[in-house]
Amino acid sequence: MNQADIVATLLEYIVHANPTVGTKDAIPLDQSLFTLGILDSFGVIEMVGFVEKRWAIRILDSEITDERFGGINKMAKLILEKLASDES
Repeated sequence: MNQADIVATLLEYIVHANPTVGTKDAIPLDQSLFTLGILDSFGVIEMVGFVEKRWAIRILDSEITDERFGGINKMAKLILEKLASDES
């Protein structure tokens, strides 16, 4: 699994979970989805649940920050880090 695959899966989830977003192309990869209004606080919680279930990882409360979980690329990087640490 690579970052592009994870990004594609996250975009699919967001478009499915929030049809008002439109298309995957309408979602910026490097901006906070919460700040943009794409995800509200409940949406962030649902997103965390999706990520944890899909990749069988645990996202800590302390990791749900703009710096670690604020945009699609940041989420993908965090997921890759978690997957890599599980392999060691």
